[in-house]
Amino acid sequence: MIDKLKSNKLYIKYGVIIIFIAIVAVLAVKIIAYWDFILDFLVLEVSEFFSIIAPILYAILLAYLLYQPIKYIDKFLYNCFNSKNDKIKKYNKLIRFISVLIMLGVVVILLILVYNFLIPPMLRSINEIIHSLPEFQAQLRTWTNELVQQLNSKNINVQNTGHLSGDIIDKVGVVAQGALNTVFSLFSNLSSIVLDTVVTIILTVYFLIDRERLIYQLRRIRDVLFPPRIGRGISIFIHDLDDIVGGFLVGEVLDSIIVGIVSALLLLLIRHPFAILIGVIAGVTNIIPYVGPIIGAALAFFFGIFTSIPLGIAGAVLLLLYQQIDGNFVQPKIVGDKIGLSPVWVLIAVLIGGSYFGALGMILSMPFAGLLRIYFNRYSDYKRLKEKI
Repeated sequence: MIDKLKSNKLYIKYGVIIIFIAIVAVLAVKIIAYWDFILDFLVLEVSEFFSIIAPILYAILLAYLLYQPIKYIDKFLYNCFNSKNDKIKKYNKLIRFISVLIMLGVVVILLILVYNFLIPPMLRSINEIIHSLPEFQAQLRTWTNELVQQLNSKNINVQNTGHLSGDIIDKVGVVAQGALNTVFSLFSNLSSIVLDTVVTIILTVYFLIDRERLIYQLRRIRDVLFPPRIGRGISIFIHDLDDIVGGFLVGEVLDSIIVGIVSALLLLLIRHPFAILIGVIAGVTNIIPYVGPIIGAALAFFFGIFTSIPLGIAGAVLLLLYQQIDGNFVQPKIVGDKIGLSPVWVLIAVLIGGSYFGALGMILSMPFAGLLRIYFNRYSDYKRLKEKI
């Protein structure tokens, strides 16, 4: 009786396994057959989910960026109050609140300055570019026809070259129209944008003021979900990542501001009509090593030649020369100091990252190299200590 019962259990076990495998196989076939539909559904749901939590993600990013300067404000206020009151720890919350208010005031002042001094000339430049597209197209066609005639006069047969200028201007027009459509869609969704902005600001302030308590709560969640050893490893990695990424962001923002200001000033010196717009674009794209400088120089040349060819060439040469100085000396020095790498290693990391992963690889290669440096040094110290023992 017992043997028969064991035999039945064995059959039941194998039967359950076979049924489970059959169900998995059927599901796999169905997933493969309807893969496109499932993928579109997942992409739609994920994008909708991220659009819902977008204010939270933006608030986390803003809080992380703003906390870097807030640390210095906290330290300054602690030093000011500490000389007068030994029980300064009672006022931690108040000091953090004051630091956040000061930082928000600085951000508001910067936004007002940008709105008053950068936005108007940029909008005028964009509007002038859009209205000058027919003139640009006519000028390009004239130059192209002259070039074709000169080449044909030297028995060099050039076909369809006359369409090149039209294609370029058509593409520029499409991009400009797309930018305008984006602006109009933003204005049409103004109410949701305002609501998301208000929620983002509130969450950012909350994250900054209650940062320590939130971190404590996350540590408790970590202790519940992971064993102690894995939890400590995760904490150490996040701490290292915070040091490297924080330093990298500070260095990149500082260098981009310098590049934007210097590029605009250089173009203003030669009276380039789009100096402010190109300076802002050069500063923003400077976060992509080697590619960003080319974009700024190309724009300076392209929009300058319609005023005069020497002006376009001078603008491109000035930006290329300065960007070479910045890319080879200033940026590696600023960013390298922040992430603990010498300029040589920064350049090597950028070259390798760009070769394998393009522009994104160039950006992420520097913090990744900084993390490798930390763990390589720790492993080296561990081996030395082990050899001594």
